[in-house]
Amino acid sequence: MKTFTDEQIIKDLSERLVLERERLGLPQETVRDTLGVAHATFSRYENAKRLPDLGLAKKLSDIGYDISYVVTGKRLDESAGDLTDDEMQLLELYRRSKRRAELVRLIKTYEAME
Repeated sequence: MKTFTDEQIIKDLSERLVLERERLGLPQETVRDTLGVAHATFSRYENAKRLPDLGLAKKLSDIGYDISYVVTGKRLDESAGDLTDDEMQLLELYRRSKRRAELVRLIKTYEAME
């Protein structure tokens, strides 16, 4: 069984934070402003000097970060292999949306019409 040092865990998490921001096409400034953190604080998160707390992880998730991936290194699609490509595409669109509640209402309304 492979063991990891705290330093390695922090480094891996920080690298995945950067990868998620880049996957979403978000500049650091946008994420910092959305989270309400200082430039130096955000830089520490992405440079393995400090880890975000759970409250910040929730905020990251709200803007589209795959927190499961950041923490474990595994994407949702890797652990949910039974999802079709269409389902994965819808999930990604939903996760990136700032209007999730409206999307859910729209789908429920559409389903009720059938």
